Amino acid sequence: MAKNPSVDSYVVVGGGVFGASTAYHLSKSHPEASITLIDRSSSFPCPLAASNDENKIVRADYGSIFYCELALKAREAWQNDPLYKPYYHQSGMVVVDESDIGRRIIKNYETLKAHHECEIVGPNEMIKRYDGLFADADYDRVKDIFINPLSGWAEATPAVRNVIDAAIKNGVKYVEGDVDTLVFGSSGNCTGVKLKGGDSEGPTLSGNKVILSTGAGTARLLADSAPDRKNLQVEDRITAAAVVTGFVQLTDEQMRRFKDAPIFIHAAGDVLGMLMF
Repeated sequence: MAKNPSVDSYVVVGGGVFGASTAYHLSKSHPEASITLIDRSSSFPCPLAASNDENKIVRADYGSIFYCELALKAREAWQNDPLYKPYYHQSGMVVVDESDIGRRIIKNYETLKAHHECEIVGPNEMIKRYDGLFADADYDRVKDIFINPLSGWAEATPAVRNVIDAAIKNGVKYVEGDVDTLVFGSSGNCTGVKLKGGDSEGPTLSGNKVILSTGAGTARLLADSAPDRKNLQVEDRITAAAVVTGFVQLTDEQMRRFKDAPIFIHAAGDVLGMLMF
């Protein structure tokens, strides 16, 4: 338990992008608090986590105005904050889609009065862009192609590692451990987590606020921790998903050709995929 009950104590479970960011920002906004970040790996981010990746798209290009507004703030941080800026690459992004998603995105920017340089072009124009790099793409049934030169991508693994390092410097305690179950108090509120301990009972880490950033493991953790509490079960509120990723080693000549290529998302017809160079 926290030594001083009047001081907030946070237990953040999961050291991926959400857990790392949460611990870091808590350490800035609540410097007096006791903050513990738990993950099952001694190195971070965990090699099994989705955050442990070559790259992740950084964009505010969403049909949902809620996501768009939040992502605009995040993109600004990637562009300007010294913590994130070294890992951000503004490559631009192209979306080939049969729907009107591009026009809805632009409408969101205009509603939010946010600066943007987005444009909508047709297939004939797109074929000529980027030195004809995407001339052979499938544009069947596509009328509008969305282009945003201000979107980009981030180096995922070193960026998350840098955020966790910064959180630790701010006083966050990083604990290597595999969470077994959540711990509940007499009033039913979550008071901590119990770690797996091999052949013996694992230790319990307590806090007056427990934050789960456990991704695809959330449903099982809640089910194992409180099987009789239906209101805590995930059911259809969270759906675990997977993305298949492939890597291609480019030749020097290909590198020269593709070095200025944008992120290319194709979601038309029977082809759904994304290219990042």
